[in-house]
Amino acid sequence: MPSTQDEAARRLAAGQETPFAVATGEQTAGRGRLGRSFASPDGGNVYLTYVHRTRLAPQRRSWIPLVAGLAALEAVTSAVGDRGPVLGLKWPNDLHLEDGRKLGGILVEGRGSDAVLIGIGLNVRGPVRGADGAPVPGAAWLLGDEGIRATGEQREGAGDPEAMRARIERALAGALAAELAALESTEGDADAARSADRYTMTCLTLGQAVRVDPLGSAGTGGARSSSLRGIARAVDAHGRLVVDLDEGGRRAVDVGDVRHVRPGGPARPATGAARGAEQEVHGT
Repeated sequence: MPSTQDEAARRLAAGQETPFAVATGEQTAGRGRLGRSFASPDGGNVYLTYVHRTRLAPQRRSWIPLVAGLAALEAVTSAVGDRGPVLGLKWPNDLHLEDGRKLGGILVEGRGSDAVLIGIGLNVRGPVRGADGAPVPGAAWLLGDEGIRATGEQREGAGDPEAMRARIERALAGALAAELAALESTEGDADAARSADRYTMTCLTLGQAVRVDPLGSAGTGGARSSSLRGIARAVDAHGRLVVDLDEGGRRAVDVGDVRHVRPGGPARPATGAARGAEQEVHGT
């Protein structure tokens, strides 16, 4: 399949009833943030788009990308168990190991006035390689050499990529439906939906030194916006990342590439670690 996002959009335009999901093990024309393309011809991974029709006003939808991350984390944990390496969310919704390796990511796109397409990509089998056949730096995967599948726990199809993929797809659809229903029931209030507390507990970005780079190549008037540096302290009621700036003051970030900065080392890239879809960070 070229792209689950494009196929889901086609079915939506053709009148398919929502919610529904489109899934495949490989893509030939997938895309990530800012329309960046990537290919996943090997098969065996999870590429799924879930189509949701929201009743929330546009300004109340800012937590949708974050609860999508919670759903993906829950789906992976339910499929592989919780005895392996620590998994969490890098703000807003990339799935990372505690050591910084990336397992997958999410792309959220709107269609029309009320349809939301949530695309999720997860590395099931590895090692993960780029188009040139070289290993992708910073990638994590579930099965294969150096995979992170939990040990000491036997699960149905635990070592079979296709069985694992099917298991995760089912779990994703159920978890997304539940997370979105909770958010819709509270008019987008993540605190009332109890999403905010759970997100805070799983967000690996909080407490980290971060660098926030602007999306795109230039800011207003053609001049490139400067990066922000500081310590990520909280996620606010709008889902924005609150950063205590190195130069003083505090900034709530809703747009940008957030990179974790290792003490005494270079910035850890926010993207490029996995071939899954990526979330383009937008405030609404």
